[in-house]
Amino acid sequence: MQEFLRRIIGHMLDQYATVLMVLGAVSTVTYIVLITDIRSQEGNARLVKMSAEQAQLVESINFLLSQKTYAKDKFEIQKIDNKIIANMTQLDQAHASLSAGDRFIREGERLVHVPGILSSDLRILYFDKTKPLDTQMRTYIATVRQLYRQPAGSLRIDDPELQRLFHTISIPLIEDLNRASQIYQRQSEFMLGSTTNKQHMMFMISMATLISVGLLLLQPLVIKLKESALKMQQEKNFADNVINTTQALIIGLNSNRQIVLFNHYAEENSGWSDKEVHGNDFFEQFMPDDQEGELATLFSDMMSGNTEFADPIETTMLVSTGDVLNILWNPTVVKDPVSQQPVMFLATGLDITERKIAEQKVIKANAELAQLSSRLQGEVNLAATLQRSILPQPTIELPGVQGLANLLTSSEVGGDYYDYYSVGGHHSILLIGDVSGHGVAAGTMVGAAKAGVYPLIHEGVTNPSEILNSLNETMRVTAQQSLLMTMACLSLDARTGKLIFANAGHVLPFILRKNANQWEMLEASGLPLGKSIDSDYFETAVELTLEVGDRLFLYTDGLVEEESPTGQVFGYDRLEAILNANTATEHPEVLRNTILEALRRHCRTNVFTDDVTIVVIEHSDRVIQAVADNEVSDIIRISENYYRHGDHPIPRISKEYVVFLAEHGYSDLLNRFKQDGICRILPKYNEFCHKLGWEHLLAQHHESFNDDLYALMPHNANSRQFQLTHTEDKMFIMEEIKSWLDDQHRLNKDHIDALIVILDEMTENSLYAAPRDGKGVAYYSKGESRELSAHEEVRIDIALSDDMLGLMITDNWGTLTPAVFLKNLAQAMEEGVEAGIGGVGLYMMWRLSDYLQIRVHPQKRTQVTTLWDIKNSVDMNVDSGVQFLYHSELETAYLERA
Repeated sequence: MQEFLRRIIGHMLDQYATVLMVLGAVSTVTYIVLITDIRSQEGNARLVKMSAEQAQLVESINFLLSQKTYAKDKFEIQKIDNKIIANMTQLDQAHASLSAGDRFIREGERLVHVPGILSSDLRILYFDKTKPLDTQMRTYIATVRQLYRQPAGSLRIDDPELQRLFHTISIPLIEDLNRASQIYQRQSEFMLGSTTNKQHMMFMISMATLISVGLLLLQPLVIKLKESALKMQQEKNFADNVINTTQALIIGLNSNRQIVLFNHYAEENSGWSDKEVHGNDFFEQFMPDDQEGELATLFSDMMSGNTEFADPIETTMLVSTGDVLNILWNPTVVKDPVSQQPVMFLATGLDITERKIAEQKVIKANAELAQLSSRLQGEVNLAATLQRSILPQPTIELPGVQGLANLLTSSEVGGDYYDYYSVGGHHSILLIGDVSGHGVAAGTMVGAAKAGVYPLIHEGVTNPSEILNSLNETMRVTAQQSLLMTMACLSLDARTGKLIFANAGHVLPFILRKNANQWEMLEASGLPLGKSIDSDYFETAVELTLEVGDRLFLYTDGLVEEESPTGQVFGYDRLEAILNANTATEHPEVLRNTILEALRRHCRTNVFTDDVTIVVIEHSDRVIQAVADNEVSDIIRISENYYRHGDHPIPRISKEYVVFLAEHGYSDLLNRFKQDGICRILPKYNEFCHKLGWEHLLAQHHESFNDDLYALMPHNANSRQFQLTHTEDKMFIMEEIKSWLDDQHRLNKDHIDALIVILDEMTENSLYAAPRDGKGVAYYSKGESRELSAHEEVRIDIALSDDMLGLMITDNWGTLTPAVFLKNLAQAMEEGVEAGIGGVGLYMMWRLSDYLQIRVHPQKRTQVTTLWDIKNSVDMNVDSGVQFLYHSELETAYLERA
């Protein structure tokens, strides 16, 4: 019996040892598998952290570089440099480790990295796509090192390389770094889910083993089961520790949107503990109302199985203090290992608040820089506007000379200059110059040249040598030899064709004799203006006689010195070849366009590196000298009978001295007036013209001390004056004028309506059509609301006497020309009046008034005056008297001196 019991006990002990071995083997395998996975998770957490930190390092380096551009103190710059070096070192090491596929495993108390293999997704991202992440990172680090090595204080926020780093290199790099971080996170999350599945599986195996042997050795198995459960709990705690030590918010939600996982990093950043938020609705607890939609929709789609993977989502997150954090969420789901149905929505978030703050600072710095740049650009634009305003019209019409000028600046403010004026009705003076350089400094020299020419115009100086001698002193005093200016000056006596040419170091012009087949250079030498006080341009001046039909071509060296993309200059030979190939070209515009098109083809661009100016003129005819005194006898009267019978040549003198005496209606002659330049037409038998004073009207080319309205109307007239300060003032002033006229009780409705229509047209012209630069380009769009600048004047005068009503508007632009005025009248007569068509306003001024007078000082002043005889009704079928007086201060000064 004892032997039997011993045998039974021995058998049981043998089974017990077997069970222990089985349970030990199961537990050992479970432990090895789980601890391996968990340790791998610990290494994956390190990889996730490293990958997430890379984008932050890039943003930190960019921000430090931005700070460096504003830093002035050398210690502050050194501190920034140290931070940049530290961040670059950390970034370089992290990238080298991640791109090599290194893994992290625990050895003792620390994690060490060992060689590994990149996943296919990471290999494509790092090395195999069109623009690999590895190449981007190397480009970024090399660019940062290049910028970092620049001398202290020389790095500027507008540095092209720095801008390329911010906008071209950093943005795609950060996007790819975020993609890499997402891949590491997905891998970590995938392995975490795999670890959980394995844990479940091993637990089931352990339970099955216990059940199979439980009937024989229940107590030992229970003990071993408790030990195994304890180990599993420890391993779970270890996994939780890994999750809680991850430097990212890890929040798990069940299918009811309730929080079931809330790691320590989330507690630290939100200010709430796991116990406080566990079981709460995540979206109600943390999401602002305007941020909930996209993430909540994604939660529903992923938990329902409709969406498996999702791109990162950036939202704000409420914390316990009421503040908000900027979080970049990388959502995924944990699935049931058996049913493969989602059981947990896992939102891993990176706190990007500091990055956002840095971005805002960069944006603010960029905005401040843009504001500064805008202010500087505004000042440059103003300088350009002022420079254009001092240049005369590109269309050249002088006694005996016709042509055009074309100036193309390589920057807002140019260094080229052209000018022209006439003296005494028969001397025509033309200047073309080029400052050594371009930009604001060169533009200042151009302004000095114009200021030097202005008194010469008033003094009536015609000798080119005298002009250059005077300008040489002006340039020398202005620039102190820091800048020089070349200039060619020509003077033509249109009575005889005598041409005098003096040159101050300028490129030589070309001359083409009538019926010749080759252009020739016109040679004269001299030092540039401002070079020497001893320069004397009388000795080197040349004289020759031009015949009617002879042409001149002047230009600046920017034309011949422009280079092609291969570095070949346009050159004198090419220019001369083009000129000789176009000797039969009569129109200056065609020759100019041909040369500029050849230059554009040669340079393969429409923008040039230097200013380019071209002047093409022709000695058009001999001039008949007008009598120069203050009497009306200096007027040349053309009778209608003489003008209608035959094509008679009109003397080539200033348009101000030619008056057409109309005996009948003359509207059918407007096209001929346009061709012959006749812009003073007075109806010989017009009662209103006689009331104004016939001799008084004929003498209007002599200016009076009064404005035209008060010079033409009786002295006892009632008057009002209005000054516009804003475009919106127009309607208010029109209402004021209409009310004032209604209160006079002397005007019929037709006169008031006619005046209001003309007032509207005149004001629109002064506000929008007249403000133009030297090239004829409008400054403002029609209807644009704006405040008038300090130097802009738009003044309205209205006067009423017993039998006369007058309206006058004055602006300080002086851009309307007789050619444009006559063209608009002729076009309106032929094509009819249509609203919105340019030029109709001028036609209405003529038709609705009993007398129209326009006085223009080019680029200085325009004064438009309309008068009515209030004893008669408004009749649009009557060809009223009209005088367009286009003259400069020179003409007046010359006539007064004579």
